[in-house]
Amino acid sequence: MALQKAGIHNYLSDDEVQFVRDQLATMRAKETYEPGKWYVSPLNRKPEVLGASLPSRMPKRVTLRDVTLRTAEQVPGVGLTTGDRRRLVRALIELGVKSLQVGMYSRLMREESAREEVRFIKSLDPDVEVEVGAITVKESIDRLADMGVNCASISGPANFAISPFYAGEVPVMAWNGVDWRKEVKPPMTMEELVERNKPLIDHAKKRGLKIQAWLNMLLYASEEHIEQFARDMGNSGVDYIVLLDGPGGMGPQAIAHAVTTAKRAAPHTKIVVHLHNTFNLGVAINLAAVQAGAEVLEVAVNGYSSGNGQTDLAQIAAALEVLYGVDTGIRLDRLTALRRLGEDITRVPVARNHPVTGEEYFNWGGTESITQELPVDPLIHWCVRGSVFGNQDKWTITRASGHWGMFDKLTQLGITVEKAEVDAILAEVMEEILIRKRSLTDEEFRSMALRIKGGIEA
Repeated sequence: MALQKAGIHNYLSDDEVQFVRDQLATMRAKETYEPGKWYVSPLNRKPEVLGASLPSRMPKRVTLRDVTLRTAEQVPGVGLTTGDRRRLVRALIELGVKSLQVGMYSRLMREESAREEVRFIKSLDPDVEVEVGAITVKESIDRLADMGVNCASISGPANFAISPFYAGEVPVMAWNGVDWRKEVKPPMTMEELVERNKPLIDHAKKRGLKIQAWLNMLLYASEEHIEQFARDMGNSGVDYIVLLDGPGGMGPQAIAHAVTTAKRAAPHTKIVVHLHNTFNLGVAINLAAVQAGAEVLEVAVNGYSSGNGQTDLAQIAAALEVLYGVDTGIRLDRLTALRRLGEDITRVPVARNHPVTGEEYFNWGGTESITQELPVDPLIHWCVRGSVFGNQDKWTITRASGHWGMFDKLTQLGITVEKAEVDAILAEVMEEILIRKRSLTDEEFRSMALRIKGGIEA
C-alpha cells in the first residue's frame, strides 16, 4: 500500500499543526511581519536595541567551530564520501580548527562509521572538541560517549509549539512507529524543558561529555524568553548556550542584544552563535555577537550550508584577526587552499570575487590610478595583501586601463615600445576586450603588441 499522509502533516495531528500555526501567529509582531512576504525579529527595530551600548573592545580570543561536516550535505547535489570527509577534517585541523560539529544525532552515519570518523579526528589532534547535536534521551548520550564524542547538544525552541521539529529523534521514532509523544515528551513550558533536560545534562556530565543547550529559531524569542532560557540552562549546568538564528531574521544590533541578554543571565556559561548569511550580513552579525560576549562562532568552509549558507570560516577569521586583532588560532595563509579544497570536494564553486579567498578577490583590475600606486606602496588600495590568506595580488588590463598601465604590462612582458605604439596597442586591446567579453591573456597581449609594432615599423 502506498504511503500517504494521515492529514496535513506526517507525524503531527491536524490539531497539533493548528496549534503550531496559532502559536506562531501570536509570536509574530505586526511591525515586522508581512504575511506571505517576511517575518524578522522585532528586536531589529526597538530603539533601545538599536542604541545599545556594547563593550568598548573586542575579546583577545574567539573559538571558531566548523560545522561543514554537517552542513555541506544540505547543499543541493552535494554528498560527502568517507574520503571527502577525511580530507576536510585533515585540512581543518591543519588550519588550526579546534572544534568540529560532525552531525545531528538523528542523521548520523552508521554507528561504526561515526565511531571511525571520531577516531580519525582524534588521531590527528586528540584535543579537538567533537560535537553532535539534538539529543533527547540518555541512550543517545551513552552511544556518543562510547564513540569518543566530547560534546552533546540538547535543544529548546524560542516557541514551544515547534518543539517536535527540534527534538532529534522524533522523525525517526515516528517513521519506526514509536509513540514519540511518550518517549520524547517535547516540552511546552520552560519548566518542562528544565525537567526534561536536567537529567540529560547530569547524565552527560557523568559520562564525561560537555553539554550545550540550543535556543532554536532565535528570531521568535522575546528578551524574556532568552533571559529565562539562558538562566535556567546555565543553572542546570550546561557548558554552552547556543543562540541559533537559522532564518537570519536578526540584524547585528539584535544579535548583540540577544547575546548580551543571555550572557547577563548566565555569566559563567559560554555563549555560542550559529548565524546564517541571509542578507549578506554573516560576518557583521558574528562580529556583533563577539563584541557582545559570544566566545564560540559556528562557521563553515566557503559558507556551505542549505539556503543562504553559514558564515564563511575564512571571512570571519580574516575579519577578526586583521580588523580587530582577535586571536582565532587559524592559519590565515591556508584559507585560500581550503576554499579550493571545498570546491574540489563539493563541486560547488564560489564567486570569483568571493571575499578573502576568491580567485580574483585581490585583482584590482587595471584602473590607471590604482596600477600607478603599486610601485609606491601596494597597501594604498590593498588594505591587506592576498598572500596573508594564501591568495595572490593581481592587476590586469581592463576597459578602465590607461596608457601607463598598458606601458607597464608591455614592460612586464619584455616588449620595448615607443609612445605611439602604446597608443595603438591600447586602442586595439580596448576593442578586443569588447569583442571577447574578457581580459586578454599574456600570450594574446604579446601577439597583438608584436603585430601592431610590426605594422607601425613597416
